[in-house]
Amino acid sequence: MDNPTKTGWPLSRRELLKLGGLSACSMVMPACAHRIKTSAAEIAHMQRVESWKPHVASGYIQKGAGDQAYVLFKRTIESSTDFSWLSMGDSVFIKLALNSANVFPATTDPWSLYAMIRLLREKGAGRILVGDSSGVESVHWHKDGKRGSSRENCKKAGLLEVIEQNKAEAVFFEERGYDAFLPLEPAGPHHWKEPIWISTAVNDADHMVYLARVSSHVMGDITSGMKIAVGFLREDSRKAFHCGGDAFYSMYEEINQIPAITSRLRLIVSSGTKVLATFGPDNGHVTHPDIGLVISSEDLFAHEILAYSWLLHNREFATDFWDVGFTGRLTRFRSSINKGFVWFIWNDGSYIKTPGIPLYIPGNIYAHPSIMNVINRKGGLPANIQWEQVNTLKGTDEIAKYIHGRISTKV
Repeated sequence: MDNPTKTGWPLSRRELLKLGGLSACSMVMPACAHRIKTSAAEIAHMQRVESWKPHVASGYIQKGAGDQAYVLFKRTIESSTDFSWLSMGDSVFIKLALNSANVFPATTDPWSLYAMIRLLREKGAGRILVGDSSGVESVHWHKDGKRGSSRENCKKAGLLEVIEQNKAEAVFFEERGYDAFLPLEPAGPHHWKEPIWISTAVNDADHMVYLARVSSHVMGDITSGMKIAVGFLREDSRKAFHCGGDAFYSMYEEINQIPAITSRLRLIVSSGTKVLATFGPDNGHVTHPDIGLVISSEDLFAHEILAYSWLLHNREFATDFWDVGFTGRLTRFRSSINKGFVWFIWNDGSYIKTPGIPLYIPGNIYAHPSIMNVINRKGGLPANIQWEQVNTLKGTDEIAKYIHGRISTKV
């Protein structure tokens, strides 16, 4: 992995998070362990919603597949959507994962961006916009000043060149100014105490595509389709989210329930040809499996379930003992890590005031709090996840067996 982007701050995110994590061990575990057991018990007794059977497609890509990779990418996307939502000349906004300047899988895969733009053009899309706003460690544009540039991060991550060469339009939310955000709320009951300040870019196009990656996250355990929506937030709403305490996971999932987003979001796609298997979101152990995975769905929940399964497969089978045993375990200290992060970024003496974040250690992925938030809203577990594998390769039977075990709703 590349080193973190230099921002002029005395510590990098990695140094800060390790420092915060190592200070917290004895305080977090008892309460967190209780919450984990409670979630697992809830899942075991939940009813199934027979009408809820979300579909997700995936394609296996051999390392070094070359030109054939686009054919498979296209086939996978077409298996997940019929593009009936796209009329000739419609505009599409591709939302990147651009938390930092680090290269894929810390950010969106440049190859998947090229493939997505190409496919949208083939299907008749007109204006294509591509962008995001990076995380507040590297880009902090606030009411009284600014630091960093999402455009520069996009360039360093190898994405801006793809945007420009394929005649798409680059959009970076902070460049519009601090007031170019809208106070919006998720539909239905939610955990946000105040309106969420969302970039006006959500209204720029007829349709929206999330182009995510599959990555570990030291606070959330996973960052893929659901958490990508954090990039829409203005910095004050990002702080509110990081100060959400027990609601931390639910709050990032609920950003996707804002009508301006829900009404436009058509497709969620992740490139899993490389995976950031531990730590994250900007650094950690990177796997580059001989067989990678492209994941696509019109359903955000189904996408998240499959992406999480693929993350855990790479963590279990392609990550060495040191990374799992040490770097991977730093996530156990996420509460103090988050407290230190809020104090470090906003520098307002809020370390003690920032509520703790409950710990989730992967077991049953349906018990992850962000996923559980969707399940509670739906009134139960899905009857099943309809996973469509568009191809097979030598060795994919074992991968499929593992993933089927993870995505099964039979507890």
